[in-house]
Amino acid sequence: LLQELLLQTQANVYCLVRSTDLESGKLRIQNNLESYGIWHDDFADRIIPVLGDLSQSLLGLSLQDFQKMSSIIDVIYHNAAWINYVYPYSALKPTNVLGTQEILRLASKVKIKPVHYISTIAVFESPAYSGKVVTESDQLTHSEGMKLAYSQSKWVAEKLVMIARDRGIPVSVYRPPFISGHSQT
Repeated sequence: LLQELLLQTQANVYCLVRSTDLESGKLRIQNNLESYGIWHDDFADRIIPVLGDLSQSLLGLSLQDFQKMSSIIDVIYHNAAWINYVYPYSALKPTNVLGTQEILRLASKVKIKPVHYISTIAVFESPAYSGKVVTESDQLTHSEGMKLAYSQSKWVAEKLVMIARDRGIPVSVYRPPFISGHSQT
């Protein structure tokens, strides 16, 4: 996603990253892209690390920095989640649910910003959808019987996104199945 944003736009991309300082945050992002063989040196000036934590209030930023970010950015691509198929809901909620809540808070401050939310097809894990072909345009109406806490946390987060949409935040939801590596590397 980051590579495509950098290749397809001229935008600076602000990336939330857990790190102790800006230099190590930038290096962490660069190392990740290098590990997939998709780093380009001309990306360096357009990737701006934002030191924070999705699982924390205000994304781990000070109120002043949160307000500043809200005034700088124009659109949000929210692809972060803690993916774990054995942890309980309580462990995944801070990142997957409350983190999404903070992203939506950021989207509504200072100026309204569109949110592109990457969810998962797993939000249709409920037996109520069994045998049904679901698409990105299907509504989330059933959660009973979901077994995986990850699916539950993404279902709840997506419901928050739908509430935000109803309140006027422009939202696009994408529900891919498994996300894997880059198609060429």
